Amino acid sequence: MNEGSWLSGIIHAGRLFFESVPEATWLAYEWAREWQGLLGGLLLVLAAWIFARGSMRAARIRAAALIRSAEIAATTPLSMTAQPAPIAARAEPVRQEPASPQSELLQRVEQLRSLIRSAMSTLTSDAGRVSTAPNFYCERITLMRFDDTRLPPSLTPAVRDLHKKMVLALAHVRQATEKKVSQAELSQVLVQLNARARELANALAPAAVPSRQQASGGLRKP
Repeated sequence: MNEGSWLSGIIHAGRLFFESVPEATWLAYEWAREWQGLLGGLLLVLAAWIFARGSMRAARIRAAALIRSAEIAATTPLSMTAQPAPIAARAEPVRQEPASPQSELLQRVEQLRSLIRSAMSTLTSDAGRVSTAPNFYCERITLMRFDDTRLPPSLTPAVRDLHKKMVLALAHVRQATEKKVSQAELSQVLVQLNARARELANALAPAAVPSRQQASGGLRKP
């Protein structure tokens, strides 16, 4: 094959290519017009997927920030809190009286109620959904223990019965947390646990009052 025929072949192929471009463009336009519904649906699905990914990422960031702030609040040393002003009047040294078992149990019940209120405040408004991120306060609630072996022996049978009801409600919260139930079911078991804890706290409060009065009356004037 000589040089002239080789060059003419390239020119002929190029002419055929440029002549086929308008036809190919028209065919692509016809195909897009016929399948525009499918293309629109695919674009809509892609946009929804991008939005869902962004929402999940934002939810994880909010949950991580909430857990981090709770951990910082839990680990804040007590020395950083405001201290009361010293008493100017002369007073004898205060002898710290040991807290009664009823007072210790009441403090733990009040701590449980505080965690319950914090957990319910973090539940989302969409009660039908299941939260994928762990709830920091629910995890703290499930770690609390109210064993019968640690009960004060002076408790009345009625108070012991209230204690058993609260322990049973706490077990329901543990099961709901492990099963990762919906927000509505988790809120319901938290409300029941809070009601049982309130009943026990009201029953323990009269027994804890004398020990508190004894601790507050330690300062005596000479």
